[in-house]
Amino acid sequence: MNRREAVRRATFLLGGAITFSGFGAFADVLSPINEPGDFNFTSITAQEVLIAEIADTIIPDSKGVPGAKAAGLGPFIVMMMQDCYTADIQKHFAEGLMKVDEVSKGKYNKSFISLTLKEREEIFKIFKAEAQAQIKAGSTPSHFFQLFYELTCLGYYTSEIGATQALRYVHIPGRYEACIPLQLGQKAWAT
Repeated sequence: MNRREAVRRATFLLGGAITFSGFGAFADVLSPINEPGDFNFTSITAQEVLIAEIADTIIPDSKGVPGAKAAGLGPFIVMMMQDCYTADIQKHFAEGLMKVDEVSKGKYNKSFISLTLKEREEIFKIFKAEAQAQIKAGSTPSHFFQLFYELTCLGYYTSEIGATQALRYVHIPGRYEACIPLQLGQKAWAT
C-alpha cells in the first residue's frame, strides 16, 4: 500500500467516526423534549364516537357529499393524538373532550351525542368564543376546539371522501396554472 492509499483510508475512517458521533449529537437535538404519551381514555371506543360526532358537526353531510363521520375521522383523530402529540397536549385534548360533555349536560341536561344539530352549534359558539379569546391573549397551548378543528379539516380534506367528493379532483391534472378563477358554487381543487 502506498502513502496516498493509506491517507485516503485513514481519512475515510476518521471522517466516518466524526460523522457518526456528530450525527448522534444532532439526533439528540432533534428528538422531542416530551415523548408522545399514552392517549388512553377509560373507554376509547366511547371517546371515538364522541370525537366522530364532534367532527361530523364541524363538517356534516351536505348536498350528497358525506361528512366527517363517513370519512372515518374518529379513528383518525385518535391516531393523530396517539402518534403525533406530546403527553401534555394529549391530556389537554382529553380534558377538552370531557368539557364538551360537561357543557352539554350543564346547558341541556344531555350528553353531546344526544343533542340536536342546533344545540350542538350553540355549544360550539361557546368554545369558538373561548378559542378566539385565547388567540387574542396569546396563551398556549392552543384551545382544545382550535386543535380539534384543525385536525378535523386535515383529516377530512386529505381523506378519499374529502379530496374526491368535497373538492374537485382530477387524477392526472395536466399543466399547472397558478391562478384559475372559480365559478359561483364551484368546488375548490384538491389537485
